[in-house]
Amino acid sequence: MRAAAKWILRNTITSRHHLTPEMSLALITEQCPLWMATPDQCPLPDPYWAFYWPGGQALTRFILDNGSQFRDKSVLDFGCGCGASTIAAVTAGARTVFCNDIDNYALLATALNCRRNNVLMSTIEFSNENLLLSEGKITPIPDAILLGDMFYDTDFAGDIFRLLRRLQLDKPEMDIFVGDPDRHPLNEEVHRKRIGVQFERELLIDYPLPGYVTREHYGFSSAKVYRLLFV
Repeated sequence: MRAAAKWILRNTITSRHHLTPEMSLALITEQCPLWMATPDQCPLPDPYWAFYWPGGQALTRFILDNGSQFRDKSVLDFGCGCGASTIAAVTAGARTVFCNDIDNYALLATALNCRRNNVLMSTIEFSNENLLLSEGKITPIPDAILLGDMFYDTDFAGDIFRLLRRLQLDKPEMDIFVGDPDRHPLNEEVHRKRIGVQFERELLIDYPLPGYVTREHYGFSSAKVYRLLFV
């Protein structure tokens, strides 16, 4: 993975130009040649982890601003991407952070960003396991689950909601925190009915997005953080 690490560092820029300027993150931004590149121009599979999606930015901002809700907790960062929420959870004093993504490059990018921000690595466990295939058998079940901008596809969202419901039934006190810019599966009733999983959303905060984030991410003007409760 050394060659992959060099590729990440060579093809991203160090950025604080986001909702969490406390963090220095290796990202693909408008200043990078790969910003407008086609998939065949990138030697690594779809580098979605090199983009700081608006839902992830909002969720990470919320963690940094509400650290007491994560202190001494076990946390699962589901689909960790660039690792920003993992960094925030460790910074907030989480006891352990289970950092999960099926893409090993995302885990590598997360590790690089953690080191860049002087995060205590012994607090973090990395896993590329596909948790959607676990049938809810995640042990131990964490105290909190973080999902930043994971509901970009209705069918995929349905699989995630079913997993979350099973976990919360087994551990009702588990918190589920979601950062999302109002993508269809979470926001629109027609999509939620199609998924067929009943849940309630508690809106915790709505962050207005700066113009550069709106421009980079399909015109979304705000990103919300919710707590989900399955019924």
